[in-house]
Amino acid sequence: MNAPLMIVLRGLPGSGKSTWAARHHPEAVVCSADHFFETPGGYRFAESRLGEAHAACAARAIEAMAAGAPTVVVDNTHSQPWEWRVVSAAARALGYRLEVVDLFDAGLDDAALAARNRHDVPAEVIASMRARWWRPG
Repeated sequence: MNAPLMIVLRGLPGSGKSTWAARHHPEAVVCSADHFFETPGGYRFAESRLGEAHAACAARAIEAMAAGAPTVVVDNTHSQPWEWRVVSAAARALGYRLEVVDLFDAGLDDAALAARNRHDVPAEVIASMRARWWRPG
């Protein structure tokens, strides 16, 4: 029997991370910092609360793994490796296989990503994320 699976999704806004998770692992517990900003009145992003949103996302993922969820997906931008360090350490400690899926920009330029993303992240913000994108090797 395979060990349970933790998937860290990486990609710029609009690259298709949430769609990828829904298509490839519809049974998974999906955790995202974006969930923190979803309210009954719609999506309400507050940059000042971003750290809190990421902490809540990691806590939810760790909780799901501790409860034995067979597949957990962390769906965030993850532009740098340190951004998934906490969940990857928890995955190892809890006996989960870790898979990092990098969708980067899905072959799209910043304007196309800005048009596609669900949270109105503008092209100039996407460009700054692209500029700091970590690539292995």
